[in-house]
Amino acid sequence: MFKITKGIKKQNHFIKSRSKEINNWLMEHGISKKEAKKLVIFAQENIILKVFLNLISLEGKNKRKFITEIIYIVLYSRLLYTNLDGAETKEVKIEKIKITKIIETLLPTSTNRSIIKVNYEKEVFNDIKNFSSFSDEIINKRKHFYYSAIGTIFSKISDDNGDSFYKYGYLLSMYVITYFESDFEININTYNNFLFKLKLNDLLSESTKEISPFYFNSIISKVNKWLTKKSKMFEFKEGAW
Repeated sequence: MFKITKGIKKQNHFIKSRSKEINNWLMEHGISKKEAKKLVIFAQENIILKVFLNLISLEGKNKRKFITEIIYIVLYSRLLYTNLDGAETKEVKIEKIKITKIIETLLPTSTNRSIIKVNYEKEVFNDIKNFSSFSDEIINKRKHFYYSAIGTIFSKISDDNGDSFYKYGYLLSMYVITYFESDFEININTYNNFLFKLKLNDLLSESTKEISPFYFNSIISKVNKWLTKKSKMFEFKEGAW
């Protein structure tokens, strides 16, 4: 039987096999050779991308037809990861400007999809705000754009269940980032993101069951194992590649 835990791990080989193609695309759109190389390395460690590729296989689709979507996920998730680092270097700031410019240029293409784009971030905040110090002002300042964009890309995997895949991609990317954000709160004795993560975990579990009931346990287990490993290594929290 195909095991999704092994399938996720094997996505590194696919990403490496498309490295030249990804590099060329990035450089054609204003990313330097050095920056492109780092982004490919980042892609190989990106659990959001690995799960995306695995779901494509489970849906019986050809991963080679999703190269552009793969690059988009790398760019969107890179911005999400770099936003975790409060002390930005000049190099990181330049990189973010370049990636943002690419995203703004490609936005009409990457979001052309007939799905209901729910702001799940705001929904979760509203569910927990009575138990935390979150206010409406704080909630309204939160930007769900990148989560929604990643969700839109995930929706392209399924021809018949786009809304469910949108929800899953949205919640998965938000959960990954929230996981690291909640680690920061240990040092400042607050629990906003901890409560947020608990609620988000429940929603992500429900969403995983909806899109892949057969492989539910394997997907959840692999994602959490990866997050635990990366949290201990502090790679993304310090803005490393």
